[in-house]
Amino acid sequence: MDGAPSDLRTLRYVAEITRKLARMLSRTRYQMLVYLLEMTAVEAESLAGEQDPERTRPVKPSQARR
Repeated sequence: MDGAPSDLRTLRYVAEITRKLARMLSRTRYQMLVYLLEMTAVEAESLAGEQDPERTRPVKPSQARR
């Protein structure tokens, strides 16, 4: 699995970027998009955690559900 470390970094990058975008949009009227972005971030971190259980970062409940 040569691509596994790269995949994990990509998943965590997706989570980070979508959370930043969600924070930026949270001040607007696009709440459904914000929710979708937050759920995308949660799913990306979850997938990364399944692939690398020793290096999981806990998802804060306030980020997982609004």
